[in-house]
Amino acid sequence: MLLFWLIIMGLIFKTWVAWLALVILYLFSTQPVASLLIRSLERYTVFNPKQMLPVEPEVIVILGGGLPRKSPEMSGFRPSMYTLERLRYGAWLHHQTDLPVLVSGGGYRPEATIMADSLKNDFGVETQWLEKQSTTTWENARYAREVLPEEIQSILLVTHGWHMARAALSFERAGFNVVPAPGMLADSSKDSFRISRWLPSARHLSDSERALREYAGYLWYWLAYRN
Repeated sequence: MLLFWLIIMGLIFKTWVAWLALVILYLFSTQPVASLLIRSLERYTVFNPKQMLPVEPEVIVILGGGLPRKSPEMSGFRPSMYTLERLRYGAWLHHQTDLPVLVSGGGYRPEATIMADSLKNDFGVETQWLEKQSTTTWENARYAREVLPEEIQSILLVTHGWHMARAALSFERAGFNVVPAPGMLADSSKDSFRISRWLPSARHLSDSERALREYAGYLWYWLAYRN
């Protein structure tokens, strides 16, 4: 939105700012730049259920990725796209590790309830704990700490790779030992040079915006919740 305002103001006052904003807008709309921004957030590698860990997780925590969507064809609500991707990966980890599952997400129609229904009906996984109050990543961690028994200290945290840094920070500050299980990591095999990758796309602009918002969120959490 800021770029659009810069373009408008630059055109009104006929300054170079409009051209600069157009160039930045173009770059953010291309696949190479968007992928670079997303991958720069992915600080954790793929989790291997068979690897030896310094801390053994005691529960799988799956974070919601957006408010549930109404599903007329199924006479109810369904998880958002991001949430469904996390649920699918969390269910796979449950089958690999047999760890109990907590789902986290609130809202007017609690996201955790829709997540638990999807885990049961779509993946055959029973949810042991539902955290239904949170509306932010920080609250995911805070309220998960209240829902889980005090003796549980170590968690296997499931979210997208680009969201994991902020999520891990939040849960660590809430007192958990976090074993990151990032999912849906960016595909680096698409890095070969092709002219088509430099054509602007609304999808790539959305990816760039998501990455920049994630950086801003991480910085805010790091500054605001240092104690």
